[in-house]
Amino acid sequence: MRVVRSVCRMCHGGCGVKVYVEDGRAVKVEGDPDHPVSRGYVCVKGLASLELAYHPDRLRHPLKRAGERGEGKWERVSWNQALSEIASRLLEIRRSHGPEAVVFAHGTNREYIHMVIRLAHAFGSPNVTSPGYVCYYPRVAASIITCGGLPIADYDGGPNCIVVWGCNPLHTSPDEYCAAQLTRALEKGPKLIVVDPRPTELAKRADLWLKPRPGTDAALALSMINVIVEEGLYDHEFVEGWTIGFEELAKRAAQFPPSKAEEITWVPAGLIREAARLYALTKPACIHWGVKIEQSPNCTSCVRALVALMAITGNLDAPGGNVLHSAPPVTRFTDFMLTSALPKEAASKTLGGHHRLSAMGSVVPPMYVVKAILEGNPYPVKAMVVFGSNPLLTWPNSKRVKEALLKLDLLVVADLFMTPTAELADYVLPAATWLELDDVAFYFYRAGYVMARRKAVEVEECWPDHKIIIELAKHLGLRDAFWDDMEGYLNYVLAPSGLTWREFAERGWLEAPRRYRKYL
Repeated sequence: MRVVRSVCRMCHGGCGVKVYVEDGRAVKVEGDPDHPVSRGYVCVKGLASLELAYHPDRLRHPLKRAGERGEGKWERVSWNQALSEIASRLLEIRRSHGPEAVVFAHGTNREYIHMVIRLAHAFGSPNVTSPGYVCYYPRVAASIITCGGLPIADYDGGPNCIVVWGCNPLHTSPDEYCAAQLTRALEKGPKLIVVDPRPTELAKRADLWLKPRPGTDAALALSMINVIVEEGLYDHEFVEGWTIGFEELAKRAAQFPPSKAEEITWVPAGLIREAARLYALTKPACIHWGVKIEQSPNCTSCVRALVALMAITGNLDAPGGNVLHSAPPVTRFTDFMLTSALPKEAASKTLGGHHRLSAMGSVVPPMYVVKAILEGNPYPVKAMVVFGSNPLLTWPNSKRVKEALLKLDLLVVADLFMTPTAELADYVLPAATWLELDDVAFYFYRAGYVMARRKAVEVEECWPDHKIIIELAKHLGLRDAFWDDMEGYLNYVLAPSGLTWREFAERGWLEAPRRYRKYL
């Protein structure tokens, strides 16, 4: 039996695992105690990876539509035929309507999404879309315009107070977190504040549990700021030396005293004061928030208020607070995505690009794509190539999305299963699970780590999304913008580290130097 050390990707956490392989088939997954972050922890999702990889409904071969869209009639074709025909049709659409008439779509943050963006830009299209516009990009964009980066809860720094706001991290984790880190931090007995209307596991064990009315989180955060300012609990030295706009923030927060916030949020005024004091006076303290914040109409204001809370209490980029991690020595995302290579004229045609926050995330909110397809406004979109996403179920207004997908001249979907979106496609391409590919795992990029994901098995004709893109690029005449194979891509990503993929795979991970208070 062969044992392959790898990294799970069943959620955004990415715990280290050992995959046991017998006769070319993965038979067991368990936590890797030598992993520097998860340290042997693995949840039921990771343990269920084998069920995903070997599910009887898994796509295993490239398929070409053989009937009407949605009729369910398919013809099995070779990879070469599928990619050749797809490329031919994409090039014809580019000749007739311009590269912006092709939209590239990806799912939530996996390492391949930067390859999707690179493909779009190399092709000449500025239009890349994703469901991330409601679950991750808002926190990144709003944090960047507030403090220059995304502040991550520093569980390894020993927080004495943890605020879990609008998420259930023992069950789900966004890109920058691993549940094992929070679990270890809680074992040390810090004060715990949970902001969530639901009685989650963490809420039941919290020192303070605030249950705001859904959609009122920004008012709650501003009220906490008001208490901290009015009672002089803020970090005077940090505020005076390293912030801009404190007076304006204080004036805005003054509009939300606890008595007023209670009317808005339904959280008792006394509990708001208690939470504000506990967070401000217990040092260090960190805030861990989730998609509940992003999936609300005033998410930008709420994110900025939360970052302001971190800053005025001196917990921003401080040990045990919320830190802005340095990047490990790998190729930067901005370089990898070829954003600078996209001509200005092409970039100016980005759907929804007039919205500053949308443009910052390099992602087009889906409603602009649907409008362009159905109305030709501001120009017609004729094709969409989808990797690891299911727009029919994840984009708003499914009826209108279906109308748009059916109107396309070409729809290509790469996925693990025949999703509702794939059922409407012209070509369906079988993608690989994390068990079936080598990769440099970027999910800990914001936490200062990158990890080696090692290929354990192959499943029939399933290809990693990265490989699909590399081979499609060759058929599109974009070979110069890509690599001959997966190893070439991996070596490019690792070039700044001085390591080849094989050397990195043997090593297992890279960590950026940890330095706090980088503003000094």
